[in-house]
Amino acid sequence: MLQTALTHRSKAGKFHVAKMPVIQWLQLPQEVLLQIFMYLSPVEKANVRATCTYLRTLVDHPSLWKNSTILFKSIGGFNARFWDTLQSRKISSVEVTKVTLKQFKKMANCLPDLTSVTMDSCLKGEILQGLRPLVSLHQLHLTDCSNVMDEEMFSEIVLFQQLTHLSLCRIAFSGVLPLTNIVLLQNLYSLTLHSKEGNVPERALQYILFRLPKLRELSLAIGNMNKWKLSLCFNVPDNFVCTAEDLPCVSKLQLQKLELINSGCASLSNNAFDQLSTLQSVCLRHYKYLQHEEFIESLLVKLPHLTELKIEWAAPFVPLISPICSKLENLSMVGTKISNETLSWISRSASQLKSLNLSFTHGYDDDLVKSFPRLFPQLQNLYLSNTRLTEDALVVLANLYSLRVLDISNNLHLTPEAILAFRKITSNRIGLVLERSNESVTYCCW
Repeated sequence: MLQTALTHRSKAGKFHVAKMPVIQWLQLPQEVLLQIFMYLSPVEKANVRATCTYLRTLVDHPSLWKNSTILFKSIGGFNARFWDTLQSRKISSVEVTKVTLKQFKKMANCLPDLTSVTMDSCLKGEILQGLRPLVSLHQLHLTDCSNVMDEEMFSEIVLFQQLTHLSLCRIAFSGVLPLTNIVLLQNLYSLTLHSKEGNVPERALQYILFRLPKLRELSLAIGNMNKWKLSLCFNVPDNFVCTAEDLPCVSKLQLQKLELINSGCASLSNNAFDQLSTLQSVCLRHYKYLQHEEFIESLLVKLPHLTELKIEWAAPFVPLISPICSKLENLSMVGTKISNETLSWISRSASQLKSLNLSFTHGYDDDLVKSFPRLFPQLQNLYLSNTRLTEDALVVLANLYSLRVLDISNNLHLTPEAILAFRKITSNRIGLVLERSNESVTYCCW
């Protein structure tokens, strides 16, 4: 219940408190309360839950936890009531950092409806056996597979033929055949393979890519792969013999998202580009030689459906040819040196750009930032976290009339007074991000 009061002054100059009607919050329909609680943080939900039995039951309603992931730093020590609470909330996603086989089996038995599991720790082979009770598992993310033989790993993983998302990081490949067993996961939509040495058997990868008809997202750590080995992965395979159950080979890949990590290779063959023509998003992360190739220009020219490009923590990108007419709407250059000339080239090649991420970037000057309203008039999201943004430039950014989100977090050159003035100029139509953890720049296992 909430009781409010109104304070007013009488003719005698004294203050009196007039009680307003009491609002019976608990009499509101449950649907209304649940809608309100959706806006609460986990800590705030816990505070509400502690007030009474009725609100505890409401806070545990599955609708409030539908997209929540429970983080287990350790599973030991939880009682039956704890597991019952998670069951009542119908928790479907967990992340585990430290667990024994016995503890993992306990979790799997108590939460049999889990659909997503992330193991953010050094995995041991026996732990994989604890996955078996999870018959509804659709997403499996293993961030450190360095202590597990690939044969042992795939023999367990292929039991979950309903998997749609599979991420394997720091995996060591003993040969070609173990990896080809992935073709048994015919429902795979997203596949991540980040090998321990940075190398993925290209023949095995080629084999599985053309036998997974539902695959749309692919992330590879390609290490020392050269242009021809990488291109081979995206060419229709020849009569490759494998002990895995043979499946029909598709004639054309249907990938929509491709991520290439930690590479010295910055090119693809024309045949590979033809197979990748359906790509809508490309991410190049930790690339070493972009300044010596026309790879970026080739991506924009040869991928007609490309709307998102990420060049993050990579070598400086210097365009070598004239501006290109592209459909690019989202561009991220996080952690990359970028010059005034390159940004100007981008503005002419992507005139419809709606999102630009320059967090942790450098190489361009303040005058260029002041030109953003002219260079990128359609921008809706602009990220300048950990950059050198001056107060004068911030004022000019108010002229980005389509802008809805502006990230200026971790910027030491902006005073609270400058930020307040910007809010007044824009009438608070732009959502400002003022604080962001540096953890947001950590990607997967790299």
